[in-house]
Amino acid sequence: MRFLIILLACLIRRQLDARRKLDCHSALRKLFARLGANHPSPGWGWGIMAIILALGALVWVGDYVISHNALFFLWAPVELLVLVALMGNPGWHGTLRAYAESWLRGDAQAAWHHVRHLLPPERQGEAISPEKLHVILASRLLVTAFEGYFLMIFWYALLGPAGALVVRLAMGVRDHWPAATVRATFAGFCEVLAWIPVRLLSTTFGLAGDFSGWLHYRRSQGAMAREAPETVLFGAANGALSSFSLEPKRFAERHPEEWPEFGRRSMLAVRDLLNRSMMVWIALFALLAIGGWL
Repeated sequence: MRFLIILLACLIRRQLDARRKLDCHSALRKLFARLGANHPSPGWGWGIMAIILALGALVWVGDYVISHNALFFLWAPVELLVLVALMGNPGWHGTLRAYAESWLRGDAQAAWHHVRHLLPPERQGEAISPEKLHVILASRLLVTAFEGYFLMIFWYALLGPAGALVVRLAMGVRDHWPAATVRATFAGFCEVLAWIPVRLLSTTFGLAGDFSGWLHYRRSQGAMAREAPETVLFGAANGALSSFSLEPKRFAERHPEEWPEFGRRSMLAVRDLLNRSMMVWIALFALLAIGGWL
């Protein structure tokens, strides 16, 4: 049943993201901003983590009890709604289209204006070259898609709705809690949660893209035990994509006449790689479901 819920949740969430519907990010932003204002002490980090883990444990126990009695088929639609609400990244679809159109016109300032809010906070006020902007944006797209989809369904498959809830709340505190020390605590916690799935996804890039290019990248990098998720994902995607899709300078040197098309083609290549990788994950979950492990 979890496989069916994952499949339906991915299909529904993609449609909602394209229409900018059901955005849990804005709700969590308001919630944690209010809670952080009422509890400004920086020492609250571990206490908040304990509360989130306790809530996750409570949800897991409830899900386990319901899953082993006749109420399960009534509970399954609730799980689907919860997963759909927690997944996704609304707003990227239209923004990337506007960015690609600005790049095609050669309007770097308009391109930056369209995607500025998607950049890391420390980058939003910088004067960035178009090439550097594109690399940062592509890295953000990979991380955002990973956290909004792959990370959520990994923990849902492992722990049910409790896993997805803990991950989403942890990322919400990391991104939106007012106290920097609390955000730093949860940034480390989120890296622990992402350590295995981010490396699974980076391996999937090799299966869904140019395997030889990905393998060359892996051999050149060696161990990646301490690499940040964005570094792992961007490097693996760069190796798995051909035609310098994530290397604007080399693309401009090799194909100067096609430079205006680079922004659109590069983002399409990244999106297609993510889509193919999701198909690999869905196929893996299907095999686990057939084997009775999911």
